[in-house]
Amino acid sequence: MKLYDSIIHETMAAAGNAKRFPAASLAPWPATESSELIMQRQAAFELGGSGNPSANYTLVTTDPALAGDEVLLCGPDLPNIRADMPFARIVILETEEISEDDAGHDMIRQMEFVRYHVFPKGYMVRVSSTSFEEQVRVSRDAVKQGISFARVGKTYIELYKKVPGVKSVKILFLTDRALVERLKPNAKKADDITKTLSHILDGLPTDCGHCQLKAVCDEVEGMREMHLGKKK
Repeated sequence: MKLYDSIIHETMAAAGNAKRFPAASLAPWPATESSELIMQRQAAFELGGSGNPSANYTLVTTDPALAGDEVLLCGPDLPNIRADMPFARIVILETEEISEDDAGHDMIRQMEFVRYHVFPKGYMVRVSSTSFEEQVRVSRDAVKQGISFARVGKTYIELYKKVPGVKSVKILFLTDRALVERLKPNAKKADDITKTLSHILDGLPTDCGHCQLKAVCDEVEGMREMHLGKKK
């Protein structure tokens, strides 16, 4: 599947100077069963809040050259942050080919579930599915205990790899303002592709001439072919 590949190429080109942490060398940061409430007085800083730009999006590919189990970081790491900053979290998943049946639909649903249900300890996440933003409040205790993006990323990787069909997971964290602002428009593009893909997998009859998702099918390589194949 190449539906997201152009966005992956653009994202990785922008993050070309990122620090890389192979997942095999990392220990996951502890996680809780549900979202932890961190009061403002307990916080060391916030990411993506206080008027700072933020973004969150997930990309899927079947090309192993575009993925790999690793964490990438552009900008200051958590132990070195002293004030609120811009923030983006971008996930690149290598998966099996997403089939045009119930199994494919289930895979999409499970990947979206993980996106909103990872709860690192001392790291309160608020994700907006409408504005494509993500805000994080990090506690003072977590900073003292040595929290880092590499270890938080490993926590995400382990949970994503529990989804059947997911082969490898690349997590990008950005705290560099220029990069966050540059890549933020990709969040809506990725969401449009995911919504269109879900629409196709739902098997809904579509008159392409009147479908509000037609622009996505026209623009994204492979989407129209998938749609026509599903209709057949």
